[in-house]
Amino acid sequence: MQLKMKRRIREDQYDLLYPRYGKADVEQWDVTLLATLITELFPTSLQPLDIFLIKTEIRGTRNELQHLSSTSNMADADFDKYWGRLETAAKTLAKQVFNAKDEASFLKKMEFAKRNNLPNLGDCLRVWFEDNLNEVNSNTREMASVFKQVIAEIPGTSGDTKKRIKVVDNIFTKLQESFETTIKEVPARSISVKECADIRTKLRDKHHVVVTGSYNSSYTETAIAAVKGMHYDIKRSVEMSISLDWRHIDPENVDLVFCRNPFGSLSYDESKAKGIVDMFNNMIRTTKRNRPLDIVIVTDFQILKKLKEYHDHELLEEVVKVFGDTSETQPADLTLGCENHKVYSTYLPAVHNLGVLTSNYLKQHKISSLQVDKDVLKEAKGKFKAKKAIVLTGPRKCGKTSVAVALASFYKPCQCLLLTDPYDFKALDFQITCLVIIEDFTGKYCYDKKDVCR
Repeated sequence: MQLKMKRRIREDQYDLLYPRYGKADVEQWDVTLLATLITELFPTSLQPLDIFLIKTEIRGTRNELQHLSSTSNMADADFDKYWGRLETAAKTLAKQVFNAKDEASFLKKMEFAKRNNLPNLGDCLRVWFEDNLNEVNSNTREMASVFKQVIAEIPGTSGDTKKRIKVVDNIFTKLQESFETTIKEVPARSISVKECADIRTKLRDKHHVVVTGSYNSSYTETAIAAVKGMHYDIKRSVEMSISLDWRHIDPENVDLVFCRNPFGSLSYDESKAKGIVDMFNNMIRTTKRNRPLDIVIVTDFQILKKLKEYHDHELLEEVVKVFGDTSETQPADLTLGCENHKVYSTYLPAVHNLGVLTSNYLKQHKISSLQVDKDVLKEAKGKFKAKKAIVLTGPRKCGKTSVAVALASFYKPCQCLLLTDPYDFKALDFQITCLVIIEDFTGKYCYDKKDVCR
């Protein structure tokens, strides 16, 4: 339960440990679940080398293979590399947990697993047709094998599994082509490296992520750059924008689904959003399969906010917000989601008073701030933009306050807060406040060591 609460194991993994019906089947546990249980429940029984082999070599190799487009087309050199890591780790662990007889048996099974492979499926059909045509009526196993090659299992809208004959799907082809076009046409410029890394982390851990931002924050470009860095097979990637597209996506043939503006392009579209939301349960199941499907949803923040007013879902929990570049004429919008600029947080009574105090402070010095020397303001803005913090110093009545208010004029009044006491810092609401002005930092009339230390 502690592992579940700490999100070390997922809900579906917990269900494998304690199924609602019947007994737990160890054969259904995946490598990640097994590795987590061993390392978390028996830490005192493991040496540092054991933990390294289990987490880094075995589970790490599994994760790398998980993101390959097709393991069946792996080059011999790559196979030898991956197999070598697994073989070394497995043999080292086997020496510690098996006796000589069991170790020998384990090594034989491992060697068999390496050399045993499935026959060519297409060739199976030819051989069957030539050699066993006359035995079809009496040998249902062969018939079942043939149908298995031409039937695909797809998830239904209610979570059940449906089967269909594999056919050429023109719409699926268009979804592939749309993704190829997006990859080529959307430039990977002005991207945020940090947010790009966050997107990849969520895809590796959760297999789904929502990338959002404002019109000038290049959130689509950042999502594309993150996807490129994951090295998905472009032929196994699709782009969708409406709910009907999901019906043409076969998880067996797709590794990545790129949902671009699925809830509306320029404004929130309830009819369009409702169709996508109805597919959410089905989409989240595909991210929890043995071979998971990765889903990236790209949408404007205000549209996402509107969606959450009517619909909420697990799929919308993993969100990465991308902020725009800053410039003198167009500072970054750090208030995504803060539409009501007149409302201050009220979890502390002092917050409202600070808002009123700041508003009057800015009004009082507004005229003098317009008279600040341009060179001084330019230098202050340059340092402030580079370091995100600046100390304004000088003799009394030299215009320090005017420069501070001039810098604050690049923000909305509700985004600024004047702090006159160190305790005021506890009243900050980082969802609203973007700029803090600390007046008389070192003391008002003389140096105040106590205030400085606080």
